[in-house]
Amino acid sequence: MRKVYFVLSVDTEEEWDWDGPFPNKVISVENVDHLPAFQGQLNDLGLKTSYFLDYAVMENPRARDMLADLYQANPGIEYGSHLHPWVTPPIVPVESEADSHIVNLPIDIVSEQLKSLTSTITELTGRQPTSFRSGRWGINDDILRALAEQGYLVDSSIYPFYENDWFSCAEYDSWPLAMSYLRTNPELIELPVTAGFNHRPFTKAQRLHKTLEQPAWARFHVIGVLWALMLHRKIYLSPELSTSRDMIALCKEMLQAECPVIHMYLHSSSLLPGSTRYVQSERDKNRLMKRIESVVGFLRSQCEVEPVAITEAALRLKEEGALKDHG
Repeated sequence: MRKVYFVLSVDTEEEWDWDGPFPNKVISVENVDHLPAFQGQLNDLGLKTSYFLDYAVMENPRARDMLADLYQANPGIEYGSHLHPWVTPPIVPVESEADSHIVNLPIDIVSEQLKSLTSTITELTGRQPTSFRSGRWGINDDILRALAEQGYLVDSSIYPFYENDWFSCAEYDSWPLAMSYLRTNPELIELPVTAGFNHRPFTKAQRLHKTLEQPAWARFHVIGVLWALMLHRKIYLSPELSTSRDMIALCKEMLQAECPVIHMYLHSSSLLPGSTRYVQSERDKNRLMKRIESVVGFLRSQCEVEPVAITEAALRLKEEGALKDHG
C-alpha cells in the first residue's frame, strides 16, 4: 500500500467580519480558547497539526498563554507564521482591499513585519518558526527571498487555481515545489494546500473553468449547472468550504495522480460559532469535525497515511525526490 503524507494546517488569527473593515483597533481572539478541545479531537484521529499564528493572537496575553500550553502539551504540532499586515508592527493602515495583500506592500515593510512576527513566535516556543503562510494568500519572489533570509524553510501561500485582482495562483496545482530558481540558502520549499477538480487533468479542467467564467458564458450559469450535475466541480480541501463527498472526490483524483501529500486547511475562527460565514452554530462546528474525520477515514482506507507537520512533510518530500522544480 502506497504512503501519502497528510498535513492539516490552521490559520490561527483574530475573528472578524471578512466582508467588513480590517480590525486594527478592537481585536478579538476568543476563538483561541477553543483550540485545546479541537487539538484533543485531532489527537484522537492521530493527526499532527500545523498552526500558522498571526500577530493578533501572539500579542493577546490570554491567547499567548494558551498557545504556549498547547505547544508544550502536544509535541507533534508546529507553529508557523501567518502575516496580517493590519495587525503586525510596523502596522500598515489598510485603506483598501489591495493593502491587505502583502504582495502589494513594499518589501522593506513586509520584511520588518516578518521579523516582528518571527521573533514573537520564537520567544513563545524557543524555536525559530520554519513555515509561513501569507494572510489572504499570495506570494512573490521578493517575499520568498525575505523568508529564506530569516530562516524559513517552507512557504504555503500559493492557493492553487485561484486568482483575483492582485495576484494569481491560477496556473499552480497542489504539487510541492522546489523553489530552486530563487537560489536562496536554504532552498525554500513550496507546499500548497490541496485543491483541484473532480476530474482530471486539472490543467484542462482549469482552462474550462476560466472559459466558463467569461461574460459570454457566465450569463448562462454553466458552471452552476455542471456543478449540480457533478460533472465539473472546483474543490478546495477545507472542511469550511467543501462537503465530505466533494473532498473525497478530490482526494481520489489526487491519489490517482500519485501526489505524495494531501494538505487540508481551515481557520481557527471557525471554531467559534458565529465568527465566520462557514460556522454559525454548534451543529456547523460539529459538522466541520465530521468532515475531517470522513476524509482521513477515506484516505486510510486507500493508502498508508502518515500525518506530519508541514515542515517535516516538506523536508521528507525533498529527501525522497518528490518535489517538482519550479522555475
